[in-house]
Amino acid sequence: MKITDSTTIIKKFSLALVRSLLLLLPVFTFVPAQSPEAAATADTYDFQIANGVKTIHRRVQGNEVVAVQIYLRGGTRNTNEKNSGIETLMLEVAGQGTKNFSKSQINRELARMGTIIDSAGGFDYSVVAMRCVRQNFERSWRILEDILLNPLFEEKDVALARDQIVNGLRQQNDNPESQVALLSSNMLFRAHPYFNPPSGTVETMSRLTAADLKAHHSTILEGSRMLVVIVGDINKEDIRQKIETGFGRLRKGSYAIEPMPEFANAAKSEFEIVDKPVATNYIRGTFATPPLNHPDYPALSVSINILQQLFFQEVRVKRNLTYGADATLLSNSANSGYISVTTPKPNEAIRVMFDQIDFLRRQILLKEPLRMIVGGFLTQYYQKLETNDAQAARLAEYELLGGGWRRLQSWIDEVNKVTPEDIQRVTRKYLKNFHFAAIGNPSQFDRDLFSSR
Repeated sequence: MKITDSTTIIKKFSLALVRSLLLLLPVFTFVPAQSPEAAATADTYDFQIANGVKTIHRRVQGNEVVAVQIYLRGGTRNTNEKNSGIETLMLEVAGQGTKNFSKSQINRELARMGTIIDSAGGFDYSVVAMRCVRQNFERSWRILEDILLNPLFEEKDVALARDQIVNGLRQQNDNPESQVALLSSNMLFRAHPYFNPPSGTVETMSRLTAADLKAHHSTILEGSRMLVVIVGDINKEDIRQKIETGFGRLRKGSYAIEPMPEFANAAKSEFEIVDKPVATNYIRGTFATPPLNHPDYPALSVSINILQQLFFQEVRVKRNLTYGADATLLSNSANSGYISVTTPKPNEAIRVMFDQIDFLRRQILLKEPLRMIVGGFLTQYYQKLETNDAQAARLAEYELLGGGWRRLQSWIDEVNKVTPEDIQRVTRKYLKNFHFAAIGNPSQFDRDLFSSR
């Protein structure tokens, strides 16, 4: 039912639902804030050297922290069912000793400088990230560069890191929240590259050797795969010199960006439950969504944000069914989102959550409350970009998955243009075909209910 303006309510629009929506407004009250993206656009630029290594640099003058993130494109498409997790292990071991820095020297120098170097494997890319203060940038960069270019991959370090990761993987099923997340995601990811997890499995990780890591390192370390993002008060000439000197000798390679296949399992609903004695039931429903560069992503981001608040009000505050009900939209190349809840009353909780989704599917929201919600959404978005690390990660995310880093500002403009009709349309289009996984007592679950959406 459509609301024609902020004061007129068309018949049959429930006053209770209006009040429910208006309860959100204190959470979303608009606080004018300068967009860090708009303010920083003039200080952000990119360049690419001859072998294809691309660098994005945002200079934040007066900020003593420097964030550096180096990305290797490909993610799970660089692996298969036999070696999934290899990039996670490779980057972990790379920091355990290099041609020019021993393991103890790396640890000692990083501790002395207060520099942090970390790494992670992902579905679409892997990353090595560094955070340091500006006065230690030169030395920190040398260590980071050597970790990426000249790791030793000594067998003892490989064995130690591998065993630690395997132990963590074995403990996944001991944590119901981790277990239900993996189960739900894999229901959607069947027959897709994402089914090979970036963290690996106990079986794949246990098989990996130092020779495997060396071979994989030599394969993926090429200019066409590499993206460097730097946010900090470093001059342009210094950045270019470091990139050309450090990475200019890498072969260019022939990596080409290709569209990620869609999920073959997206168009149906599923429900699976693991019978396990737990204090409360853990539930997660994953569903396919458009990627970051899709025109529907801004509206769906706002829709999910509204659902987060509706779930909080209706499931937790009003009915006390849970301490945690959530809705989340991810930002992978083949994208997904999920709704989740922990509750002793699964049927009652999920019915209430379905009711909130139905509310957004049936009704067209008031324009003025939506404007305020969007304002609050963007204020929260800006607040999450206060650190240099966060800005670097967001620049990389849009460069790799969102149509280019310059699209950051246009995306914000698109969010501001989201209409009530857009919210209804994307909710109808994407909030369905849930792949529900649950951990708990099967007798407490109505299978037909969970399989109905």
